[in-house]
Amino acid sequence: MKNLVRTSAVALTALFLLSGCALVDQVTGGQSPEVETTSTATPETAPSGTGEANPSASSDSGAFAVSFSCRMADSRSFTEAPSELDEIWALGDDVTRCTGKSNGGTTFTETEQKALDALGQAATDDAKDEAAADDVRLADIYALCATPGFYFGVSPGISNDEQASQIAAALILCPEHPDADQTRGSLSTYEANVKAGNDGTRFNDGVWKVGEEIKPGTYKPESPSDNCRWFRYDAEGDWIESSYDKAQAEIVVTIDATDSTFESRNCGYWRAS
Repeated sequence: MKNLVRTSAVALTALFLLSGCALVDQVTGGQSPEVETTSTATPETAPSGTGEANPSASSDSGAFAVSFSCRMADSRSFTEAPSELDEIWALGDDVTRCTGKSNGGTTFTETEQKALDALGQAATDDAKDEAAADDVRLADIYALCATPGFYFGVSPGISNDEQASQIAAALILCPEHPDADQTRGSLSTYEANVKAGNDGTRFNDGVWKVGEEIKPGTYKPESPSDNCRWFRYDAEGDWIESSYDKAQAEIVVTIDATDSTFESRNCGYWRAS
């Protein structure tokens, strides 16, 4: 009797399993069911607009990237700053200066390469006599991009060729900087001053040979000083005219082609008017 019951149970179990398999085949058409998977691919980075607004984003493991540290107006120390320039710009004048640190990458974007080309061999740190590696120099230019006024671009302004190269490179990297327009004006002024100096129609304090180093003409000091003293000399070294000879509410000097030299003391830069 027990054997009969056991045999009947085994038969029923086998019949149940065969019915289940037939049902699965009917539903799936005999094909293995698909299993849904979750993708782990890295999302693509959206292309940026003009300049490099997000210098840290790249899928290339050898690509250059920069991290920022900024000093705030109420602090003497530098602290970690946002990775994107527009987030730093949103802090406004609370930021007094930023530094940039390279990740050591040597693959640059087309815009970054253009900035390096504009920079040339100029050092990016006043304490350096020679140019550093490209990634370090580029990080220094990004630091200018992160700083209000490009640090020196607006005030006190550009004072030498190295600074002009740095600002030109920064304007390529971050043309949408809040102070970009003012800084472009500062760069244009510097370039015009250099041209005038080369032409002999702008000069600083010193003794200058007329016709060789400076051109004859009428000149005014750019930033008049009460201590400004000037002298026109003939070929014998005698005074033709000087600031002691006449009082002027506005300092204006006409240098003739027959003058031999012109001397300026405490007057700063003169420009042909």
